[in-house]
Amino acid sequence: MSKNKICLASDNWAPAHPLILDAITQANEGYAPSYGSDAWTEEAQNLIQNVFKKKCKVFIVPTGTGSNIFALKLCCKPFESIICTDISHIHYQESGAAEALIGCKLLTVPHQEGKATPEEIVKRLKKERAFGKHSTSPRVLSITQSTEVGTVYTLEELKSLAKFCKQENLLLHMDGSRLYNAAVGLGVGLHEIAEAAQVDILSLGGTKNGLIGAEALVIFNPQLQEGSDHLQKQMLQLLSKMRYLSAQYIPFFKKDLWHTLATHAHQKAQEIASIIKSIPSLSISYPVDSNQILFKAPASWVPLIQEKIFCHLWDAEKNEIRFVTSWKTSEEDVKELRSVLAELGKKMS
Repeated sequence: MSKNKICLASDNWAPAHPLILDAITQANEGYAPSYGSDAWTEEAQNLIQNVFKKKCKVFIVPTGTGSNIFALKLCCKPFESIICTDISHIHYQESGAAEALIGCKLLTVPHQEGKATPEEIVKRLKKERAFGKHSTSPRVLSITQSTEVGTVYTLEELKSLAKFCKQENLLLHMDGSRLYNAAVGLGVGLHEIAEAAQVDILSLGGTKNGLIGAEALVIFNPQLQEGSDHLQKQMLQLLSKMRYLSAQYIPFFKKDLWHTLATHAHQKAQEIASIIKSIPSLSISYPVDSNQILFKAPASWVPLIQEKIFCHLWDAEKNEIRFVTSWKTSEEDVKELRSVLAELGKKMS
């Protein structure tokens, strides 16, 4: 990859944090039981339980998509369905894995700044329930925190959704691949988000915040635990040398590394958002609540921005670009970005 280009393509592009590499190296000593029966996995599970301040069942898994599918498979029977937004990760960025592997229909609702709202969910429920056994039976609401466009559900919004789910007999699944960024944006602990939403089952991230191929599934609802050990294996999410994944979560939570890394990414996102807001030709698309910034640019700017900065054209019709900061985004990156955009502004004026 070119060293001359700023990288804001994704937090997935960032390297692993050195403390994570150290943890893997330390775990690479001698023999250890396989398939998650090792001391590192036990400690990681205990740490995750402690951070959520609740007794829950924890699985360490290798992929975020796998965690989502594992979670939703535990929630649904084949005739049931899953409600999600029309831009949710499980709907349009996981290659149809939910339908293919769970066998359940996804019922999409229009997002409001990336979020699902009770008003839109009610409309979808009424439509789906209108024909009884001829339609699916909605069972799960799946939300993403922070959302696919970088916005964050407030605690009040989560409480409202939790109350709604209880009234409608829906389980609540949270895709938390960037949950750490949401927590920093809200200034709360991870447990406060889970408690506000009364989450039944959580896909907890790791890789986007400094880990290597390490994610987790956290089951809060005891009724969803039945068969989960077997299903982890069946869903191809059980690694033989699990200690290398699990070891990463030890400094991550024991040293509050998750908070340090997400805070850095958040601060850099705020700095970059301020730069974008200062340029009249650019406009921020959504509130910058976490480490993602989506903004619109004149069509002629897009290739010039991509020439200097690794980033994604999020919506070609709107000339909407996405920047994503990470723990590795530096002060030099921000300065260079300011220079690149200022130069473009002069050139295109």
